[in-house]
Amino acid sequence: MNDNPYPASERAKAIVKKSMTMDTLLSIAGVAGQQIRDEQYHPYMDDCIETGFKVIGLCPSADSGMHTFMDSLKAWEWHLHKLNERPDKYKIVRTAKDIRDAMAEGKLAIYFTHQGIQIFEQDFDRIGIMRQLGFGYCLLVYNSQDITGAGCMVKEDGGLTGFGKALVKAYNKWGMIVDVTHVGERTSLDAIEASSQPVISSHSPAHAVAPYARCISDARIKAIAQSGGVSCINMCGYMLDLSNPDFVTTDMIFRHIDHMVQLVGPDYVGLGSDYIPDTTLTVAISAAHPEIYDDNGYTVAAGKKGFPTPRPPDVYPAIVDTFLEHGYSEEACGKILGGNMMRVFEQVWY
Repeated sequence: MNDNPYPASERAKAIVKKSMTMDTLLSIAGVAGQQIRDEQYHPYMDDCIETGFKVIGLCPSADSGMHTFMDSLKAWEWHLHKLNERPDKYKIVRTAKDIRDAMAEGKLAIYFTHQGIQIFEQDFDRIGIMRQLGFGYCLLVYNSQDITGAGCMVKEDGGLTGFGKALVKAYNKWGMIVDVTHVGERTSLDAIEASSQPVISSHSPAHAVAPYARCISDARIKAIAQSGGVSCINMCGYMLDLSNPDFVTTDMIFRHIDHMVQLVGPDYVGLGSDYIPDTTLTVAISAAHPEIYDDNGYTVAAGKKGFPTPRPPDVYPAIVDTFLEHGYSEEACGKILGGNMMRVFEQVWY
């Protein structure tokens, strides 16, 4: 691996290797590898495999830049070509059984996610198509107001719309996990109430620790847990700490994790890094479309630093050391590293 700024103990490294370790949001826009250089792709995945990752949730597209069904398919196809270059290393998964099979075959399990619902183009059968292609969850809204409801940047959240309720029902039908990351507060709580299956937040810190619009409230964390779902903390410095740090420490990440654990227990918390290997495209989008990030310029300012975020294969063992230092058991570490999300996959995916 690269020079690692996050040293970790052998015990922590071993826990990561033996656990169902996963990243629920690795963000790489797929068209022409816009957020990762072609030659970086396999070395990054090799680092994940070496560290002990079993599952990666790949995000090829988002409503901020790729809105149509065909745009998203093109992004997905780019990843498919990369994954097919090494069929001995990767396995695209659609079910929990697929994940177990991938592990038995010594392969890294890969599923996909999209941030928003515009790819469905109001055709609920598209949800079934995306599930077959390996998409495991899609955000209900991406930051702004949509036909589904309000995004997290919307000042007046009117709640989940009638269309949104029908969408949640369709998600439940097709085994698409409802994800309330980037979604407004009332819309999220309405969606959790409307869902007959566990709901997740795939990559959001805790609002009580860092009061930023992208972070989720205690009420939402509790509601997600009550649904049987999982709140996964991302690792973007500007969301974890409103000082917008140049370097993200494990203590910054731990504060959010521990807040959620103290609130709902270790069975309902996970990790979703929101790591972007090359932030050039993301910085350009945030600067060109500030309306997507209606936060008085905070996101644009953070982009000038390149959205500092630690590489997951570098930082995961160091996070485990921080857990252990604060009295977390190895069992709790394993749940947070991915065991909790695997439980949701077992229940919702089919």
